Amino acid sequence: MPDVRTPDIFLQLPADMLFLPAVGHFSKAVFSRYPALQDREDQLAYFLELVVYESCTNIIRHAYHPEQQGMFQLKVWFEPDRVVIDVIDFGRGFDPDAIPPPDMDDPKEGGMGLFIIRQTVDEFSYTAGGRLQGNIMRLVKKF
Repeated sequence: MPDVRTPDIFLQLPADMLFLPAVGHFSKAVFSRYPALQDREDQLAYFLELVVYESCTNIIRHAYHPEQQGMFQLKVWFEPDRVVIDVIDFGRGFDPDAIPPPDMDDPKEGGMGLFIIRQTVDEFSYTAGGRLQGNIMRLVKKF
């Protein structure tokens, strides 16, 4: 179970758009080089990079008040048949079920992140723990 062992990857960064490209490059480097994800026609490494990028973007845009300096953490566990990703922040939590799906007949520039994440992963969960325990978005993608 991912919770009982140390993550294979742990990354902590300020919740600032300045660091978002670093998250994208880091994710691409890790997922594209992980042996179980190489040479796959389904582009699983790209999709994992995308969900991490979208998750971190949502934290940067929505979890903290503009004047508040926040942090986010990324934890990754590689298992024989799946990858488990926790994206954690200590800002405002939210109810993912209260976010309506985007209108595909009238798409907007924003508002697609959670939809993309849910459509891409095999398992999605969100636990709002707030500033003390952290808000944890768990994403699981099977190989």
